[in-house]
Amino acid sequence: MTAARKGRCSVWEGGIHLATTTLLKRHANEGETIAEAVRDCLDYGKNPEKTENGKYVSSYECDPATVAAEFLLAKASYKAITGREQKKEDDILCYQIRQSFLPGEVTPKEANRIGYELAMRWTKGRHAFIVTTHTDKKHIHCHIYYNSTTLDCTRKFRNFWGSSFALRRLSDRLCLENGLSIVENPKPRSKGDYKELWRMAPKQGEAA
Repeated sequence: MTAARKGRCSVWEGGIHLATTTLLKRHANEGETIAEAVRDCLDYGKNPEKTENGKYVSSYECDPATVAAEFLLAKASYKAITGREQKKEDDILCYQIRQSFLPGEVTPKEANRIGYELAMRWTKGRHAFIVTTHTDKKHIHCHIYYNSTTLDCTRKFRNFWGSSFALRRLSDRLCLENGLSIVENPKPRSKGDYKELWRMAPKQGEAA
């Protein structure tokens, strides 16, 4: 999976907690068909062992059971309507947002709801998406996949310079709306989000 401009929300400052967000873009790898690339990333997100047998999967303008085929159909329709086709190596098949929460901060249901709202506001309801919340780790996290092609199959999502910063600001706003605190000046381009989340989470017996 190829990373786009990578951005993450601030995690901790003096006991203040917040979700982290990362924006990625999905291409077909060498030797991989477009259909395989789309199915592989979506199947990982929908993994029943990670989503409690699909309990924490939600979607917009697509069916989780057939989302890969629907994404592919939209791309074929885009080509038919516009006559435009990108080179395989340049074609962004879908985008992925990863949103992670500190252990004990939210329930899986709350995390999925916040992830859904983040996806809806980010895409402005113009792109089909699926939100899968994983509970197999100590930190609850969401994988959000949205189709690069719009619902009317006439345009594609325009990733822009500073998009990760804009996504972080949007996530900040959502966190505030849901009673979560934010850090005003997060450190940019931090690596190892998941490990850092767990390292910085209050240990048992410590004050939060």
